[in-house]
Amino acid sequence: MASPRSTRTPAPTPTARRAATPERAVGTIQLGVIGIDSSHLSEFSRRINTLNQNGATPCQVTQMWTDGVHDMPADEVTKWRMQAEAFGVVASDKLDDMLDAVDGVLVLTVNGNRHLEHARPALERGLPTYIDKPLSCSLDEARTILELAERHRARCYSASSLRFAAEVVAAAEDNTIGKAIAIDAYGPGELNPSMPGLFHYGVHTVEMIDAIWGPGVARVRCTSTDDRDLLDLAYADGRVARLRMERVGAYDFGAVVHGTGGIHSFKVDFDGVYDRLVEGMVGFFGGEAPPASLERIVENIAVMEAGNRSAATGGGWIDLS
Repeated sequence: MASPRSTRTPAPTPTARRAATPERAVGTIQLGVIGIDSSHLSEFSRRINTLNQNGATPCQVTQMWTDGVHDMPADEVTKWRMQAEAFGVVASDKLDDMLDAVDGVLVLTVNGNRHLEHARPALERGLPTYIDKPLSCSLDEARTILELAERHRARCYSASSLRFAAEVVAAAEDNTIGKAIAIDAYGPGELNPSMPGLFHYGVHTVEMIDAIWGPGVARVRCTSTDDRDLLDLAYADGRVARLRMERVGAYDFGAVVHGTGGIHSFKVDFDGVYDRLVEGMVGFFGGEAPPASLERIVENIAVMEAGNRSAATGGGWIDLS
């Protein structure tokens, strides 16, 4: 089942960093973005800053920084940067200056292979940090992010927007089907050369399943063809899941959850999904527990890494232990 955000920690308190932006209203939680080569830069900035203008959150995206290395076309990156600027986000020349001035960080670099590199400076400062999906493209790097967050007491999480689909939440909360024992899920299987195999788009379907019934994967196997990935998950308590990720099929997400007393079927309607993702973000930066624990996200990285290894070695079972 998806974890409710019921545990609260104290909201960020004013620090010496606030002196860097005296024009800000008292109580504002300033957020800085690392990485500008994703449409999420403009999508998240617009939503967060609109909520702030409407008095719905103290959070505000105020600064962004890039090292100039981008994994998306230059014209797209320029468009997203200009859109963010229109929402009041200012480019910072130096990462240290931005980190000294903000109260929280969003790592939005599109390439998951760079997320540890870009999150490390924020985590080492103890700043609350959201890392866009995937958390990383390596289990070792995911564990390092978890270790850095724990050592520096930096609150941190990562999440796919699929966790926040209304249909996924409803499936997680449906008690009418009895004990959930199996899931057949589907989603797009788009590939990206910078993030091998399941890491680019498989992450969405993997996190969708985790949001429905939580962690506990014991073994993984994956068969990969030109057209699709078929990922099987066997859980330590006997649950099983099959994830079909299509590259030529319709661009849809959904699942059938099989229970001891019935089934629950759904197809995701994306209306409002980003809004709910951002609501989780501003709640997190405001002091609420993260919508997904970092430990669960690390397990998802282990699942995808094992799936890629299985696909590359003939489709046999890989033990996650």
